[in-house]
Amino acid sequence: MACTHVYREHEHEHKAHPPHVHHDHAKAFVPDYSRQTRLREVGDAGQAKLAASRVLVIGAGGLGCPVLSYLAGAGVGTLGIVDGDRLDASNLHRQTMYDARDIGERKVDLAARRLAALNPAVKVRTWTEPLRASDALEVFREFDLVVECTDDMRSRYLSSDAAVLSGTPLIMASVYQYEGQLQVIAARPGMPCLRCLWPQAPAPETVGSCVQSGVLGPVPGVLGTLQAAEALKILLDLPRPQADALLLVNLLDLNMQRLPIDAAQGCALHGGCAEVARAALALAREQADVDLVFDRLEDAIASGFTLVDLREAAEIALDPLPGVPSLSIPSAQVLARANELTTCRPLLVCASGQRSGHAARLLRANGLREAYSLAGGLRGMRTYS
Repeated sequence: MACTHVYREHEHEHKAHPPHVHHDHAKAFVPDYSRQTRLREVGDAGQAKLAASRVLVIGAGGLGCPVLSYLAGAGVGTLGIVDGDRLDASNLHRQTMYDARDIGERKVDLAARRLAALNPAVKVRTWTEPLRASDALEVFREFDLVVECTDDMRSRYLSSDAAVLSGTPLIMASVYQYEGQLQVIAARPGMPCLRCLWPQAPAPETVGSCVQSGVLGPVPGVLGTLQAAEALKILLDLPRPQADALLLVNLLDLNMQRLPIDAAQGCALHGGCAEVARAALALAREQADVDLVFDRLEDAIASGFTLVDLREAAEIALDPLPGVPSLSIPSAQVLARANELTTCRPLLVCASGQRSGHAARLLRANGLREAYSLAGGLRGMRTYS
């Protein structure tokens, strides 16, 4: 099967439920928001604001589960969910919207059904593939607020750029083992963005992820809950800190720090956040063909690609490529060994597509224009055996 680029949005009408879910009275259910409308700052007017609000949540994993649950429970009128992953058993210790019977299903479908059970009044829209540079700006403009909940650095930078250019507030969080970070990007002139702190995305292997570094289950739960709280504060115009800062949370010593962000530095020295975001988005659009989708690795080989496995030796030992020829180059060495790829058409592969996407763009920037990445990595393929 030839490679394809897949981008789909779905509207969920909440008609189908898995056999283990019973909601015979869901249609008759009327949400009861009395506990939050009793808050003087919320009231009926605030609840009406929430009902009219549209929030996009990128990632339905450890961070996204509490965000989606609390926003649906609060009565946010429309929730968008972006996630291309399927539920894995290793997700369950931190992604508490799901259970063991859901393993193997798409998280967007599971999340949509869970939200329908929690609050049938909420409209849910889903995207089964990551947002791309060609789509992100248009999608962001459809929402009042975006909450970024992935462990994908490329998604975070794309979200920051799209937020700045669309004027859509963005709430970002990340976790590492026992700690996390949270940043709110106001997306207003003179306010800092992600690139003000870190101008370029680091290599995925230098940052770590839940898969690579491990994580204590409640850590993303805490950070996701903070994201949900910030989202509701923005939607309801509740008091928030005036100064822009990066919030650091350590769950081992229960320490929280706010590190001020100087808006006069970073992007301000290079034409401002909008100019920097515009240039970054243009470059990302030029490289839009880097990520290719294949149903099987054999299809990639039949299309003339040489598979280049960027995983570490320990990863390959646990999950070797089954019966297909490949070249093994750890992702940290790919640029130094680029000369080995000049006589072939390389398709870089890794577990999730993060390392391979970063490496393919790095190789292209250094002159290897025929470098490609397997979109979604090995975990994103329907089959690779």
